[in-house]
Amino acid sequence: MSKQFVIGIILLALSSSMVFAEEQTVKFSIEKMYCALCPITVTKAMERVRGVRKVAVDYKTKTAIVAFENTITSWKPIAEASTLAGYPASKLD
Repeated sequence: MSKQFVIGIILLALSSSMVFAEEQTVKFSIEKMYCALCPITVTKAMERVRGVRKVAVDYKTKTAIVAFENTITSWKPIAEASTLAGYPASKLD
């Protein structure tokens, strides 16, 4: 086999197995936020989840909007991170 043919096969195999990251945004309802400092804890907990790109927590509406790479994580570990920090989170539809 020629060297170019082998390289072509390798490149084809690599490109077909590559998964491209796609950003997804989910809105969460956050419970037990009783002071203006609570969103800081929620934000830090959610940001620690691998794949999370951006977290915006709103104390007044008791919600969080989270952008993340859906090939790395899903909404469940993000909600769990907030819950483990003491602020139960549930996905809003």
